[in-house]
Amino acid sequence: MWRYRLDHSFHHGSTHLAGVTYRNDWIDIRHGSIVIQPGYAWDGCSPAWRLPGGLWLGTPDGPLGIDGRPLTYHASLVHDALCQFKAEIPIRQRATVQVFAELLQLAGFPPWRVWLYATTVAKLGPQRFAGD
Repeated sequence: MWRYRLDHSFHHGSTHLAGVTYRNDWIDIRHGSIVIQPGYAWDGCSPAWRLPGGLWLGTPDGPLGIDGRPLTYHASLVHDALCQFKAEIPIRQRATVQVFAELLQLAGFPPWRVWLYATTVAKLGPQRFAGD
C-alpha cells in the first residue's frame, strides 16, 4: 500500500549516480541524475503499516518541512524507486543509501538523524542490488 503519490516529476543530481544508466516508465537515470515521473507512488519510510482509521504505525517520516511535506519525502521517494527496480538498475546498495542520506541532508535533517536513518536503511533495507 502506498502512502504518497508524486504530483510532478522529481529530479535529483548526485555523484553517487554517476555511471548509472537505466530507464523505464517511472524513472530515468543518466549522467548522474535521476528523474521520477508523476504518478509514482511509494510508502515513505519503512517499515510502516496503515491502521484502521488512516493512522500509520512505523518509522516516522520526520517533521514537516516548509512545503508541508515530511522531511523524508524526497529521500524516501528516490530510495523506494531505486529499491523497487533494484534487480534491474546497475547500482550498488551503498550508493542508494548515500543518495538517501544526501537527500535527508538537503531537506534539513539534523546530522544525528541523517546518520540514524541512513545506518538503519543500510543495515535493515534491501541488500542485493544489480550493481553489487
